[in-house]
Amino acid sequence: MKIFHNNSKSKKERDTLIVINFARLLFAGLIVFEILNFLKILEFNTQFTWLGLVITSISILTLLEITAYKYRQKKGHYLHWSIWIIVTTALSLDAAGDFFHLYEKISWWDQTVHYSVSAIMAFTLFAVINAFWIDKFKYSLLLKEGRLKLSLFLASASTISLGALYEVEEYLEDVFFHTNRLGPGTDTANDLSMDILGVITTVIIVSVYYLITRKRKIID
Repeated sequence: MKIFHNNSKSKKERDTLIVINFARLLFAGLIVFEILNFLKILEFNTQFTWLGLVITSISILTLLEITAYKYRQKKGHYLHWSIWIIVTTALSLDAAGDFFHLYEKISWWDQTVHYSVSAIMAFTLFAVINAFWIDKFKYSLLLKEGRLKLSLFLASASTISLGALYEVEEYLEDVFFHTNRLGPGTDTANDLSMDILGVITTVIIVSVYYLITRKRKIID
């Protein structure tokens, strides 16, 4: 029975690794495409800047790879494949909006991307905080429900901070490269509002899941 169990586990890990490597391939292809355009080897047009896309893609892939490596060290198995898929999807939405000029053509595209990406980021950070850090708290004031709330707070605060940093990055691009990434005066406030709304959505979903199942570990 143990042999069959090991074989099943091995097959599951192989399947997970296939999905992860597929996501990595998409990431790598996107980054290479963006770099080639930034260097003007390719000359596809984008609504904003290729530099912004390159910085975003490389930063997210680096963070994801570090997280996955540390997670495997700590847990002994791969970071859940769904994390790779949802992060890749979120990045693709942003890149597609820039490349196909959807931010200009579709009035609600920017809001949709900020909302969905922040919700995904908050959930991913929540899962990572649970896996790496939050279980170190053993104090009586941080029992099961308390640790859940602390995880959600830290994930929410981190996501909103990253959203603010992204807006600063857009501003700096405009200052140094004379682009127009910030858009009209209300765009930044609108982006941050959608970021916060996405975070609130994740907090509600995770909280409802916990109330129904009483399980703190959403992804393990």
